[in-house]
Amino acid sequence: MNKKKLVVKDNALIDASFNLSLVEQRVMLLAIVEAREINELSPMTPIEIPIQSYIDLYGVSGSTAYESLWEAVKTLKRREFSYLDRYKGEDALSIAGWVNKATYVKKRGLIVIYLSEEVISMISRLESQFTRYHLEQVADFKSKYSIRLYELVIKWLAIGKTDYYEIQDFRAKLGLSANEYKTMSLFKTNVLDKAVDEISTKTDIKIKYEQKRTGRSISHIMFSIKQKYTEIEVSHPVHYTFKLSDKQINMFASLLASDASFGSRVGKVGEQVEDLRKRLITQLADSEFCRKYSSDLVRLGYAEKPKKLKVPTEV
Repeated sequence: MNKKKLVVKDNALIDASFNLSLVEQRVMLLAIVEAREINELSPMTPIEIPIQSYIDLYGVSGSTAYESLWEAVKTLKRREFSYLDRYKGEDALSIAGWVNKATYVKKRGLIVIYLSEEVISMISRLESQFTRYHLEQVADFKSKYSIRLYELVIKWLAIGKTDYYEIQDFRAKLGLSANEYKTMSLFKTNVLDKAVDEISTKTDIKIKYEQKRTGRSISHIMFSIKQKYTEIEVSHPVHYTFKLSDKQINMFASLLASDASFGSRVGKVGEQVEDLRKRLITQLADSEFCRKYSSDLVRLGYAEKPKKLKVPTEV
């Protein structure tokens, strides 16, 4: 079984505002995953991403991948993100770059990423306030907004709902400029609803959103998140509960009373089959009695239906 690729980011990076294309986000996520395997990570550390790995993970064609990755490498160097920071004990807003350098080795089919100091600090040596998820969850996304929205909401999975995001701040986190999809209807149709649907369809969670108005305008948005579960059957033949129904008690009382092997061990001297059956009706209501004679019950056909266990859905 292939080892799952774990993305781990400081929450400051999760909540950052930036605009990366779908391909650029995919490259950065792969770089972050690969960087976690490197002990001594610095802005001069080369992080190699074979293009074939990109093709296999994201399910794109080879010819398309080579062309789009070259474009991504050319633009990643000048991309920036802004995030909430602290400076001398005061709240601050910082702007940083994603990569120190990005290289495309065409003949070897290789992308080489050198992460910036800021990104390195936000993906390594994390002890608290971080978010993690498996890269495979977002690998099938076709929208760059779906990746960003998934990251923003998965942080809140344990709580089940996010805080209310102010709309303009939320748009910035998704990477939208002030001139893109300016009206709420265009934003919802072209960005939000598509991302919500893609996340709910393709990942391990389902989400929906609620809007909050200030006056007549929608000013805030909040998301609720639910983990998807899959029911699997789990059979524990050695660990039966032996909680017999009335129907089972009557049936097994008759079977055991008529069974020569059981009767020779449990029946009292001079006790008739019918008397033993009546006595067993009372005793079979006791799970400890049933466990004591479990081999006889199983031999005569006792079996519990496999239990259904809910486990988180893997996509």
